Amino acid sequence: MNAEKALRLLGKLEKKVGELYDYFSGLFGSDDGARELFDQLCQDEDSHNSVVQYQMRIVRQEPGAFGDLEVSEKEISSIMSFIDKTISSHKKLTLKQAVELSVKIEGTASESHFRTALVQNNPALGELVRNLGVSDEEHTKRLRDFIVSRNL
Repeated sequence: MNAEKALRLLGKLEKKVGELYDYFSGLFGSDDGARELFDQLCQDEDSHNSVVQYQMRIVRQEPGAFGDLEVSEKEISSIMSFIDKTISSHKKLTLKQAVELSVKIEGTASESHFRTALVQNNPALGELVRNLGVSDEEHTKRLRDFIVSRNL
């Protein structure tokens, strides 16, 4: 798909993951450590979305300079749908379930970003997508460290 459409989809994913973390922050608002973790992750996702939006503006200015991206629209849409269902269900998850779900989503999002970067034919966009994947890995580490620190 063209670079602008692919970046729009990646931006939607970052925004959706941020919405999940915002939901979890509210769900565990009485637990300072959990709320801080999910607030920070939410802020990070907002920052990631801003980076993607900036890159989209560059692509719009020079559409011919960017090749197509190989993005799994089905995979990304599936992740976003799962997040929507999780939030709209208002199911009372345990903290352990919420953190484990977050790890799973970060891992899936990370794989998607890296796959995209591997087949990307524009170095500037490839670097952006790789950086998003690295950030997803950092989130996974932070979440796993939280699991250990809480004996979840």
